[in-house]
Amino acid sequence: MHCRLTNFREVIMNDNNPSLSRGRRAMVRLAEPAAPVDAADENARRLFLQRAVACGAALPALYGLAGEAGAATPEAPPQPAATAASVIRDFHDPYLELVRLLREACEVEHALMLQYLYGALSLKPSYAALAGDGTPNNHTLLGVAVQEMQHLGAVNRLLLALDAAPNLVPAEFPYEPHIYPFEFNLEPLSPASLAKYIYAEAPIGYFDGPRQATDEHFARTVLLMIGPKRRPNHVGSLYNAVIELTREVGKRPGMPKLDGWVEKLEAIKSEGEADHFRFFQSVFLGTHPAFGEHRDAWQKPPTDANYPAYAAPVNPTAYIGHQNQIIAPELRSLAWLADIHYWTALLLLEQHFRYGDAATRSLALAHMLGPLLSIGRHLPPRGSGVPFDPLNFGSAPALDAQRGRQLIASLVREGQALAQQLGDALPADYPRELAASTLAALAPTHIVLAR
Repeated sequence: MHCRLTNFREVIMNDNNPSLSRGRRAMVRLAEPAAPVDAADENARRLFLQRAVACGAALPALYGLAGEAGAATPEAPPQPAATAASVIRDFHDPYLELVRLLREACEVEHALMLQYLYGALSLKPSYAALAGDGTPNNHTLLGVAVQEMQHLGAVNRLLLALDAAPNLVPAEFPYEPHIYPFEFNLEPLSPASLAKYIYAEAPIGYFDGPRQATDEHFARTVLLMIGPKRRPNHVGSLYNAVIELTREVGKRPGMPKLDGWVEKLEAIKSEGEADHFRFFQSVFLGTHPAFGEHRDAWQKPPTDANYPAYAAPVNPTAYIGHQNQIIAPELRSLAWLADIHYWTALLLLEQHFRYGDAATRSLALAHMLGPLLSIGRHLPPRGSGVPFDPLNFGSAPALDAQRGRQLIASLVREGQALAQQLGDALPADYPRELAASTLAALAPTHIVLAR
């Protein structure tokens, strides 16, 4: 791509970008504290820096524009204490409002999980220690993605405790939650994408209230990359609202018992605001152990062989005729097969949550950590990526548990037939036997319902 950087005014006057179609907007809205309006020159400066990032500008250049740490810059005036935005309440009934926000939380956790997974799969083999192996932890990208999957599972279990249905409907990218000042996109790992993840996982008030001097320079750089649109919130405000509603609902007579759920939700909130935030900060700064002596890796242009990530596409799709469609037939077929495994995993989890189907949870993990990761690592070096396309089956597409298994079995057979057609084009580590073992486990004689 040819990049032409002119001046701040030209960038702000010509910042329309029709290359990405709009996705669905989330329904959570915030009541935000009043904030001063940035001057036009500052807006233009921020947009210029975003364009510079897109054109491969190195982090040191951005650090210089943000103000070097320790440089002689005017002392910042005292700032008022951070004020967290509050989620606008739609329903007077706390039970209805809690169910509504939990379903939105499912979508946010789902979208975060997919972004982190896509970023992990975009990393080159020399950064395997940063990508991880799928074990849940807070020091690898796949580990953090799996923890987001665990958060998604916990929120769905709370929905079940409230006698509400689970929500595993896939996100459609670009996805725009109102609680963030940017769209969620599937994109390769980069300083620009890391800035978004840092902002999303930051403690409430980190970017809006007083900070330690050692954090000030870092925070300014992240905000410059994000741009002028600012909302003083992150995942924390959504969970604050959910926690307060959980307390309220748990005290009402006739409502389900929610003992222990406040502590579980507090733990989820804390995990993001502490562990995940610091993890993404270390990757952004190049201080994560996986960088070793190459702390300047993000300073290289994305086209450099030593840049950490492949140039995977943004928001690809395997749907024919859609914008950002994967063009190469073989790559599109592989991406479609990855979609089938992703959808299979979601329907298996839906079966597990909705019907207490004991076997389907482990089958879902097998499809996520087996064929999906196999194809996911195979595509980025070839200029593609797993699209994680939405499936219009919606939630609970079957009438009951048995019919749910039948529908999933049909999807598994669809993937099995495509894998046979692809033959040697499949990655060497693709688990070809998983389809047969999944079909055997889904057979009627193996049904075990726990609920």
